[in-house]
Amino acid sequence: MKAKLHIPSSRIRGARSVIAAAALAVMAGWAAPQAQAQEKTFVIGCSLPLSGPLVGFGEPMKEGAQFAVDTYNEAKALPEAKFVLQCYDSKADPKETINIAERLADQADVIASISDFSSTATMAAADTYERAGLLQMTPSASHPDLTKMNDWMFRASETVNVYVPPMADFIIDKLGKKKVAVLQVQTDWGLAVADAFTKQLEERGGELVQQSVYKEGTTDFRAIITQLKRAQPEAIYLAMLEEEAANFAKQLKQLGMGDIPVVDSAVGVTPRSVGLAGGAMEGWYLATIFNPNNPDPNVQNFIKGFEAKYNRKADVWSAYGFDAATLIMQAATRAWPDVTRERVRDELANNTKDYKGANGDLSIDPETREVSRQHIFVSQVKDGKIQTVAEN
Repeated sequence: MKAKLHIPSSRIRGARSVIAAAALAVMAGWAAPQAQAQEKTFVIGCSLPLSGPLVGFGEPMKEGAQFAVDTYNEAKALPEAKFVLQCYDSKADPKETINIAERLADQADVIASISDFSSTATMAAADTYERAGLLQMTPSASHPDLTKMNDWMFRASETVNVYVPPMADFIIDKLGKKKVAVLQVQTDWGLAVADAFTKQLEERGGELVQQSVYKEGTTDFRAIITQLKRAQPEAIYLAMLEEEAANFAKQLKQLGMGDIPVVDSAVGVTPRSVGLAGGAMEGWYLATIFNPNNPDPNVQNFIKGFEAKYNRKADVWSAYGFDAATLIMQAATRAWPDVTRERVRDELANNTKDYKGANGDLSIDPETREVSRQHIFVSQVKDGKIQTVAEN
């Protein structure tokens, strides 16, 4: 806005210096309010697999986070400021996750980072974020030791100890099976899932008849399936990634074991992997916290808004991204006007209770920084779609 000074002509002659001084004074007087009214910008960093085999998780998380930022800004939830999401492709590579963390740590306007999808990649960058005093919020990593690493580590997801044991109960109580085989990926997460499942299975009187471990990126599971045939399990429990689970499903069916009940830990069975499997996952079960039938307005508003923005179905991964970004923005809003990295961290730790999110309600324990939830759901692949069938 340009100011126009209206001064009578009779006072112009012989008063140039006075006018100049007056103009400067008026402009200086306007400058202060304009500076105060200027919108503050806070950057939320983002490190997710946006290419490679795990893009099916990273891309919807990024979209969910961006939808949260757009929604928060449009609602003027913090009128004096706006939020910006700054995402980088980690490729699920721990080294790249560290590089991204260092880049974000050096930016003064970055107040927190959404990082990363997997437990291994998340844990790799933990020291970098801690040294920078920068909050690291993983939307999905569920290794039980994550938040024990340092005081700057948070998550928007539950640990394996929350969503794994109920599925051992489901196999025994609902499916009526006790002899179970476990197939796990050789990662920190895969090991934690297998351990939690086996412990609960055996405590419930079940029997582990076969445990197989595969390297991430494996495409040929025929040797493992041959071992499974010999073990004769009544059900199979999986700690697999989506592309690998799709290959396993097709080969399991090809080798004549397609009728055995399969229960997934919540990562292998996704809309993408169901499509890749070409019908071979029909009937499979999985644990999930995302329930599209949840009547909670927060859940339904997220689902409708996300689908309108991206023209595709919302899922647990987009909901994780939405919740991670919203939790950070709400903490920053509570910290206003002193929005520092430390204040955002403290607000998130100490004042996150009964948050109403896209994945349902959650609270963060002030001491452990662990997430607690009320509900775990069981879904099943029916007619090529993942449908919620029960609360467990």
